[in-house]
This record gives sequence, C-alpha cells and structure tokens, in this order.
Amino acid sequence: MFCLRYDALMNFDSILNHAREIDPDLGIAIEAAAAAGQIICDGSGKMHDVELKGVGDLVSKVDQDADIAIAKVLKQHSDLAILSEESSPSLDDGVTDFWIVDPLDATSAFLTQAGPQYPSVLINRQQGETTTSSVVYFPLTDEWFYAAKGRGAWKDGKRLIVSDEPMTLLESWVEMNQYADNSLETELFSSMRQRLRSKYGARLVTTNPPHSGVAVRIAESISSLSVAIHDNAETHVKQAAWDIAAPRLVLQEAGGVVVNFSGKELNLFKAEPFIVARTNSLAQEVIELFETQPT
Repeated sequence: MFCLRYDALMNFDSILNHAREIDPDLGIAIEAAAAAGQIICDGSGKMHDVELKGVGDLVSKVDQDADIAIAKVLKQHSDLAILSEESSPSLDDGVTDFWIVDPLDATSAFLTQAGPQYPSVLINRQQGETTTSSVVYFPLTDEWFYAAKGRGAWKDGKRLIVSDEPMTLLESWVEMNQYADNSLETELFSSMRQRLRSKYGARLVTTNPPHSGVAVRIAESISSLSVAIHDNAETHVKQAAWDIAAPRLVLQEAGGVVVNFSGKELNLFKAEPFIVARTNSLAQEVIELFETQPT
C-alpha cells in the first residue's frame, strides 16, 4: 500500500486506530491522506505533465489525482465543504466549518526528486478560526504526524513534544523558506536573510527546497533545526491556509509556536512573512534581531 516498508500496512492500521481514539476527524483525514499518498508513491520518479503557475511554482497530474482521491474519501465520511489548493481555493460566504487540503506540498521538490523527505500531504479540519485536527503525511518516507486541538501531537503513534533543552538563536539552525522567483521576495525576508547570517544571527542558515513540513521537523527536535522563516507577500501569496494550518497545529500541540513578526498568532488567511519556532523565546529573538540589529 505504501512506498517503503513491508510492514507499512500493519503500522498504518495501528496509527489509524490510535488517531481515531484521539479524534474521529483524524481518522478520516488519515484515510484521505493515505489515498493521496498511494498516488504520490506510484508517481514518484516518473515523468509527468507539468503546468507552470509561476517561476518554480509547478502543478502536475499527481497533484490533481491526489486531490481527487482526498475529496472522495472526505465526502464518504463528511458533508463539509473542502478548501483545496488544486480544486476549490475559495469557499462560499458564511462557511465556517470545513476541511483544508494540500494534496501535494513541495511539488517542485517531488518533481525534481530533490529528496523523499520533502513531499507531504496536508489535511486539517477548520472550525472558524480554530484548527481542530490535522494530519501531515510524508508518503515517500511513510511518516505520519497528526494532532488534535488540546489533545497533543503525535508521530507514528508516539507523543511529540519539542525539546525543553534551552537553545538560543546563536546556537540554532534556521531554515529560510523563500520564493523561487526572487522578484517576489519581501524586504523583510531579504533583510532577515542578511541579519541571520551575521554575528548576531544563527549558527546555521540554510535554504532547502520550499516545503511546509519544516514545522513538524522542528517539532521533532532531533537536530538543532529550531526556526524557519517563511516569506509571504499579499501581492503573490506563497503560504496559504492549506500550507500553514496542518503543520502549525502539530507544532503548536508539541509545544512550538507560529507567529508573525509582531509576535502575534498568525492569521491563516492573511499573507505576511512569519516565524516557525521551537519555542516562543526563539521567535522573540528573531523579532528582536529584525527590529534592532543593522544589516
């Protein structure tokens, strides 16, 4: 059923049952993500017809087929509306309870075979301003991250809690999630790239293929990857609700934070650069670096 492990089906049943016990919506989302994951696995390493939406902004038939597979499962279990990057990027006025779907995050990394750790399926349930449950699935590595509001975050059935080891920005690895088209880069993001690579900044600053799953990697706390800066401009949205909601809840329930450069809770539906961090103190260090240090 899945890409890598012969015991994947057994593990999947265990994860699915565990998720259902936490929140029935998680079970639905995991079933839907599994259906999309199979399509992504089947398409991995193959040639695909690709549509260019912008510089480095690609969509393929795999995205579209994965989206159809997700919608089919969700509609079998629920009559809620679906906000999806590929098929339904807007909702009717007044809809406040719905699913949010990104059928294949990091499409460019998937198509260029940049690494199996990048592509993911993102699904969450949104009730008003609250994300109540979310799933982040990496089909090429068969890793399941999921969370329910107020009930914790999990990876492959094990509780996920960010490391409580004190860490400063100077000790941290920071990932810069940039636009492929540099003409769209915000001044704030450009400034932060310079500031973080100064004596006041971070130990390591990297730019890997853009992927929203970086938030759950921070939640794992298995390396010094502690902060990610996502660029996002109102004139050309890079990180929409379907990119942010699911990984944000996983990180928050594990103890991390996702805030804007004012230090406030990020609005899913407002495009602005934002900070993903293991701790609030690290996020505040980033904000202070932006506000006080010269480039």
